[in-house]
Amino acid sequence: MKAVRGQAATEYLIILSVVVIIALIVVGVLGGFAGISGGITRQQSEAYWSSIAEVGISANYRIAPNIAELTIKNNRPFTIRIDDLTLNGAGDIYPDGLILPPGQTSNLNVSGHTCTIGQAYSYNIQIKYTDPSTSRLFTFRGQNPIVGTCE
Repeated sequence: MKAVRGQAATEYLIILSVVVIIALIVVGVLGGFAGISGGITRQQSEAYWSSIAEVGISANYRIAPNIAELTIKNNRPFTIRIDDLTLNGAGDIYPDGLILPPGQTSNLNVSGHTCTIGQAYSYNIQIKYTDPSTSRLFTFRGQNPIVGTCE
C-alpha cells in the first residue's frame, strides 16, 4: 500500500510541474512579462512621461545627434525651477534655471548626449529641480526611459 501512495504523490507532482511549465510558456509567448522581456514602446514611454512623471515630457519630443528638444511640464502643485536634466547621465540644458508654475509647459533643449540618425535610442532621464519658495532641491529619476529613433 505504501508504494502506491508514494507513486500517486510523485505522479501528482510531475503533472503539476508540467502544468506550471506550460502556463509559464503561454504567458511568456503572450508577452505577459513585459518588464523581463526588454524595452517599452514609444507609446508606453509617452504615456508615462506625459501624465505620471513629477516633471512631464510631452509626446512631441525630438532627439537628434547633438540636441534633444523637449517640452517640459510641471506636474507638481508648486512652482519649480529646472536645474539639471540628463539623458543617461549626460546633458547640458538651455535655458538654464527654467521657472515653471504648476501645470505650465516650456521648451527645453538638452545637449551633450549621443545618438546615430536612424538608430533606436532609450534614455533614462534624471531631472533635478528646486522649489524656489523654499529652496528645497528635488531629484526625479523616471521609472521609464524615453524611447524612439534618432532623427
